[in-house]
Amino acid sequence: MLTSLARIRSDDAATFYESRQGQRTALLLNGRLQSIMPPMRGRRILGIGYTAPYLPESAEFAVSGRLLHPQTQRTTRPTRSQTRNISWADCIVSSGRLPFDDLSMNAVLVVHGLEFTRFAPDFLRAIWRTLSDDGILTLVVPNRSGYWAHTDATPFGHGIPYSSGQLTRLLDQALFRIEHHSTALMTPPAALSVTHGRLMERAGRTLRLPCGGVHVVTARKNVYAGTPLIDEKLCVPLPRQVAEPA
Repeated sequence: MLTSLARIRSDDAATFYESRQGQRTALLLNGRLQSIMPPMRGRRILGIGYTAPYLPESAEFAVSGRLLHPQTQRTTRPTRSQTRNISWADCIVSSGRLPFDDLSMNAVLVVHGLEFTRFAPDFLRAIWRTLSDDGILTLVVPNRSGYWAHTDATPFGHGIPYSSGQLTRLLDQALFRIEHHSTALMTPPAALSVTHGRLMERAGRTLRLPCGGVHVVTARKNVYAGTPLIDEKLCVPLPRQVAEPA
């Protein structure tokens, strides 16, 4: 049974989250996100990729920015609980040019996003500009060494997965400072069709096992990052432009 389930291909994220397997995945990830994200009451949050199952209901304003990618283009209507407490907006965005004002968002949540971008540094720099100086970035990214990245039965098996080191270097180059880094989704995706996966998730979180299906990272803008020093040998002397007195 698990073998046949593993052979199922994910058509898109919307279809996946309508299934029992997708709903249990969202339940597990939401439990992890709620434990690491700050309270969103009265704040503005931008979700990029496919974040409809994960945007917090307590936010004052939420935008679901779906990437122009086959896995994330189709959308579903927000639930009543999502639209009852917050202003909800849905749109398709380009990964390199986010159509939002600078410093306009208190938080950015990326799920099914980073792995689908063509130029990850440009994508993160666009997020850096949109995020307020005291804002927080939360990333859920497929783990290269996890099982979820090696099966196309879920959206996490599409796109480019990342190792822990690759993700750390990428965020550092984009002037983000990591505050939390762990893994989630310890249960193989096929097994979530027959079990809730809570026991394995709790064990992996307690033991801090690195074998989870996704990285879960929170980071803040490194506003005061210094620029690299230039070697004096590379400096080119410029002629004086001020006339000296005779």
